[in-house]
Amino acid sequence: MQGNVSLRGLEYLHSHDEEKSLPMLVASGLADHLLVQPEAKRFALAQDTLHDDPSETLTAVETAKGVLLFEYSGFGKTCCHAYMQHLADRFFITDEEKPEFVNLYKLTRPDAEVVKAFQASPNAFSLYTNSFLPEKAQYLDATILRNARLDRSHRIEPTFDAYDKFASSYNVLPSIANAQILRLLSLQETAGIYGIDYTTRRIPFIHKNSFNSQFNALQNIPAENKGGQEKVKSQIRDQAAYILKRDYGLIPDSLQNKEIDPIISLQTPKGAVYLPATDEGAIYKQCYLQYLADRFFTPEVQALGRIREFYISCPNHSTEHYMQKHLDLFRSNPFYGQLAKMPLYPIEQSELLKKGGYPIEPTYHAFKQFTEDYRLSVTPENAEIFTLLFIREYGLPADFNTNESYKEFTHKGNFKPLDQEMSELQSKKGYSEKAFYNIQNRQQQLADKILGLRYRLTCPPLQLTGPAASEKRKTASRQNKSHNPRI
Repeated sequence: MQGNVSLRGLEYLHSHDEEKSLPMLVASGLADHLLVQPEAKRFALAQDTLHDDPSETLTAVETAKGVLLFEYSGFGKTCCHAYMQHLADRFFITDEEKPEFVNLYKLTRPDAEVVKAFQASPNAFSLYTNSFLPEKAQYLDATILRNARLDRSHRIEPTFDAYDKFASSYNVLPSIANAQILRLLSLQETAGIYGIDYTTRRIPFIHKNSFNSQFNALQNIPAENKGGQEKVKSQIRDQAAYILKRDYGLIPDSLQNKEIDPIISLQTPKGAVYLPATDEGAIYKQCYLQYLADRFFTPEVQALGRIREFYISCPNHSTEHYMQKHLDLFRSNPFYGQLAKMPLYPIEQSELLKKGGYPIEPTYHAFKQFTEDYRLSVTPENAEIFTLLFIREYGLPADFNTNESYKEFTHKGNFKPLDQEMSELQSKKGYSEKAFYNIQNRQQQLADKILGLRYRLTCPPLQLTGPAASEKRKTASRQNKSHNPRI
């Protein structure tokens, strides 16, 4: 018993309230044994100082299959390492669906949704060996990483460089088969500049005899005979490529990282939508922006805060994966009826939305700039809100009674008394500026009230026109130019 249950397993039992196992541990004497072990005391102290409560810190590993969450503790780190070893062991397998990338995230003080998902996830690791059990894994969608911080990213492709970086980053060990593949890849890429006796983690090279004749010939060629040396090196490369294909099903010419076409991302602080930089992608981009414009003043769109279009010239595999998911969603919904369920995926650290873009807020200028710059149509209800926002900003426009577009304004009757009062004031010569702004401010306040009561909008603090406003705002309010929200 004492040799079969690891300390990491005990930690799991404790952290997941598996009290039913405690009597067995006590009866075996293992619990008493642990209490007096210096290693156990140091381990417990380390856990207290690492703040391994899931509400404090979580680690997330993302692949094309989805996301696995790990607690930031000894057991969590062991499981995370076991998962990385599982990926490393299958790095060069070509007859199964493999992830094309591995991203590691750190979630500091994750929100309730992430903690709940972590607590509901089944344990996919053996309590005895800590090995990963794929059949028990329950992957989460990458949208859960919207607020996560990317720690490191690796591509998964059958090349020496890709495996070497992955293994070095996560301190995983090569299997016997992988050691042979790595040696063959090194020979295929470098023609054996490290020599034939090179070994990986003390694992002998089983294909050594296949290269003895070439290396012996290479040693007998003078250094100044570059042509002769290059001919033998070409034979070494060809022999390595042949064995890779014959024994491992790998074709070196197809191993190099494929070039990924540029991608357009529509970024918000909540995540991004990724689309190809093609005519098809441009159509879907316009559809999504129109969807946002139609619901610009709804709570779910307002919660996005800001949106920016970003061109990614050299996307990585994870970004391409997100793009394909979004592309599939658009293609499967010809009428775009499910855009409300559009998933927002993480944004690379170098592409984070820090400034620029369009604010999504209930103001006249925010809606005007967004719809005009992208040439988006305006729904009748949004046109009403747009007019009210203009009045809230500047007061009634000068052509309120003459412009045909305002004849359809639903709330025109609400402003009629104030409009008549303003007309009577302006018909007098030398009217008071104070009286003018008094009427105009009441127009602004009425628009603000209607926006709050009728449309449930929480606008920024109202800035009344008049002497208290800036000179620029005062000039704009006096000019009181018209606008047409029904373009």
